[in-house]
Amino acid sequence: MIATKKTKLVIISLAMASLLLLMLISVDPEVQYSVDEVMENPNNYENKDLFIRGDALNNSLLSEQSSFILSGSNYEIMVDYSAASLPEGFQEGLPVAIKGKLVRIDDYWSLQASEIITGCPSKYETVDN
Repeated sequence: MIATKKTKLVIISLAMASLLLLMLISVDPEVQYSVDEVMENPNNYENKDLFIRGDALNNSLLSEQSSFILSGSNYEIMVDYSAASLPEGFQEGLPVAIKGKLVRIDDYWSLQASEIITGCPSKYETVDN
């Protein structure tokens, strides 16, 4: 029996919908936390893979120690980026998102970065009128 155009269209539509559904099911969304959310109760996040956003604090970048401070509204956290590299768009004072693990070292918390993500630099440039 030869399939009609309508039958073929229905079969292709079902196949496409099934593929889309499988893609959506297989993608695990990453939850992005703020510095303040994590540091209000850091014990809940210890040794877990996190995606944290904040601002790179001005004058906190220590290249020789591969570290800088990520700040929120009320809290700050030291970022160790020795296992990651700073992207070209990285600038102190601007927003940054970091994937990494929160670890306790002696009496302070550190975010061991595995990836550092900045926004589009043009987004932060001032516009002259």
